[in-house]
Amino acid sequence: MTLGILTGLETEAALARKIPNSIVTCSGARPARARVLAREMIAKGATCLMSFGIAGGLSSEAPVGSTVIATHIVSHDNAWNCDPAWITRLADLMPHALLGGVWGSETLVPTAEEKLALYNQSRCLSVDMESQCAAEIAAQSGVPMIVVRTVCDAAHMNVPPLVMNAIKEDGSTDVGRAVVSLLRYPRQIKSLIDVQKGVTIALQRLEACATLLAAARP
Repeated sequence: MTLGILTGLETEAALARKIPNSIVTCSGARPARARVLAREMIAKGATCLMSFGIAGGLSSEAPVGSTVIATHIVSHDNAWNCDPAWITRLADLMPHALLGGVWGSETLVPTAEEKLALYNQSRCLSVDMESQCAAEIAAQSGVPMIVVRTVCDAAHMNVPPLVMNAIKEDGSTDVGRAVVSLLRYPRQIKSLIDVQKGVTIALQRLEACATLLAAARP
């Protein structure tokens, strides 16, 4: 079994590459590109897909550092179920993880107000920009899929615009662009500091997930 792993950021992809028998791709948080990459992984021999990375929290039950294993993925125009047997295996492997819905968004969901509205609509635990892409391509290709995400910004936290603006197509961070954005809009600093702390914690938890997944792979 070859696992195709779809990430949005290069930091996530670097952790995913620790998992053997896997093809890892990074979309740069661009859903259109994520769909192309997911199809390419299938063409290269991936027999299952995983959306792997950090995420925004929608539910108050998913604080910073929470690990979310999706039972299903919801988007504005569709919904998909994750593979039940795979959910069970991962839940046994990560007994600390939360099980529930994940919202797949085509754009960043930056404010606490928007997160609350999405939660009230969907009751999903978290939101990211790749899971709906992996789910869509997996369904079209007839392969199982799953989501493993760790929360970096909780439901009550706002994500400053520079976070999305500074992500390059290869998933790395354009530091210069981030600095320019901060100089233009210095009020982003507080929320940026809060989110950066959350990202550090979420990536640590994600690394622990990658280690568990690597140990469990044949």
